[in-house]
Amino acid sequence: MTARTPNTFVVGAGPVATALAGALRLAGVPVLGLWARKAPAARAAGSAAGVAAYSSAPPDILLESEVVIVAVRDAFIAEVAQMLVGTGLVNRRHVMLHCAGAASAEELLGAIAPRVGGIGTLHPLSAIADGRTAMRALKGTVFGVDGDEVGRARATALVHALGGVPLELDSSQMAAYHCAAALASNYVVAALDAAAAVLASAGVPAKQAEQALVPLAEGAVKNVAARGTTDGLTGPVRRGDAATVQRHLDALRTQPELAEIYRALARRAVEIAARIDGADAPDRAGLDAIRTIVA
Repeated sequence: MTARTPNTFVVGAGPVATALAGALRLAGVPVLGLWARKAPAARAAGSAAGVAAYSSAPPDILLESEVVIVAVRDAFIAEVAQMLVGTGLVNRRHVMLHCAGAASAEELLGAIAPRVGGIGTLHPLSAIADGRTAMRALKGTVFGVDGDEVGRARATALVHALGGVPLELDSSQMAAYHCAAALASNYVVAALDAAAAVLASAGVPAKQAEQALVPLAEGAVKNVAARGTTDGLTGPVRRGDAATVQRHLDALRTQPELAEIYRALARRAVEIAARIDGADAPDRAGLDAIRTIVA
């Protein structure tokens, strides 16, 4: 017999709040609404998510909720949590979850823990730029889950309701977890921006450069998904082709900031290529030469 999903309320009106409110509603979780201080933002988020929207003072309907998800900017989570508990609308019958990935529930919600029924982290490991789009695409998403026993249980139940995959974490792992997320997502965007800048410097229009490179990046990610990072690596470093790497750096001679990015990523690629052995191993002398070139 499946346990009943809890009445849930979302605090916030940004992309993550919108995506979670909408995805939970679509998954059959009772979402009693969302609240944000600014009325236009609350209305827009509620409309996109298909839930009731509230602004100005937190609404009395919070009393009917069992889980309150605080999906606001990281710097304001503790302040908003304190305010909600201070209203008396959130109390010991509520579990409060936050959506920050870099800090633990104890760090951000520890101050109000004695006044609620549980605290936890519910962090979607997903690049959410648009809540309306993301709310229909969270199935299969990994969620970082942290908190006390009750908070973890509630967060995990919501992840399962969404068709997601819970990743159990403890407070000491949160910073590394979020750093890994930034490298795999935010800094992939930064790497693509650098790549487009290199192509644009050769005279290709900037927008066309971006569009030309995206399918290549998508192919690389698919290779990793299918084969892992070691077997998914391609290109001159994978082959131990030092001459081509030198040609790349020659092309960046007048762009030292982009050359710095290239060297850092090439050093990592050398470490990956060095793991490969057997008949498919790269030219070892070439790898040694590349190490010297990109040092």
